[in-house]
Amino acid sequence: MEIFALFSLFTLLVYSASFNINTTIFLLITLISIVMPTILDYLNYIIFKKDGIKKQKTFEKNFSVLQGSFLRGIIGISLVPHKAYISFNAIIKTLYRMYISKENLLEWTTSEEAEQILKTSLYSFYKEMFINVIAGFLSVLLIWNSSNLIIKIPIYILAVLWIFGPMISWKISKKNKEKDMSKKLSNEDKEYILEVGKRTWKFFELYMNEENNFLPPDNFQEDRKNKIVNRTSSTNIGLGLLSIISAFDLGYISEEECINLLEKSINTISNLSKWNGHLYNWYNTKTLQPLIPRYISSVDSGNFIRLFIYIKKIFRIKGK
Repeated sequence: MEIFALFSLFTLLVYSASFNINTTIFLLITLISIVMPTILDYLNYIIFKKDGIKKQKTFEKNFSVLQGSFLRGIIGISLVPHKAYISFNAIIKTLYRMYISKENLLEWTTSEEAEQILKTSLYSFYKEMFINVIAGFLSVLLIWNSSNLIIKIPIYILAVLWIFGPMISWKISKKNKEKDMSKKLSNEDKEYILEVGKRTWKFFELYMNEENNFLPPDNFQEDRKNKIVNRTSSTNIGLGLLSIISAFDLGYISEEECINLLEKSINTISNLSKWNGHLYNWYNTKTLQPLIPRYISSVDSGNFIRLFIYIKKIFRIKGK
């Protein structure tokens, strides 16, 4: 999308500047396409907004739906040249490696490695997003002699956002100083949080039952007709076990109930079909059969193992 928008915009500006062709309509369409996500957010809010929506309690300053959409739109627009460059670079690299070099086809940088080499200075952001500055100044030069204010003003605004895009990205990427927000909570706030936790636990309490073999269903659908989805993943299973521990820690259930639920869930897990000891990624909670196609997810399996190790550590559960 960003590649198409940027290419269309500069093509039209070049035609307009070089051949004195009136491209106002096409430029407006291109500009609208760039801000279309924000426009759709506003239309969605205006058309489908429901009356009487209950506002959720929050503990820090936040934005309204429209404010958030507007700010996301500004940030998204400011990143258009950079995102277009990243996408175009990725396409060229992929084609070259697939059809010419046949090398580095599985090149991958983990998030941990990326964080270690990441530079956070304002200069590093401008260096990384140099294409933003080039695109900003180039668009101003192409429209400089135009007398069409309908196009000139939006292009100037766009150019300013692009030139200051790296600064915006740098600003929002700065780490906040860690605060112990628990010290700011009143007794009323704490009671509210405990109530939210209790309502959340209600899902697991209701559906991690004998019918579902004490495994947590993946989700509960409220659209049109209430419906529980009778499938679960290894991540869901791990989170289900953790929810039982949390319910006990928060005083929603007794220690006896906690141990009983854990035992029933772990017995089911022990009897599930596995591949070389690994859980398949999806199971039917009623039949306990792995869903087709059967496959192992390293991410979901890793989530499950980490959660299970944590639970074993707490309760000193013996087993494989």
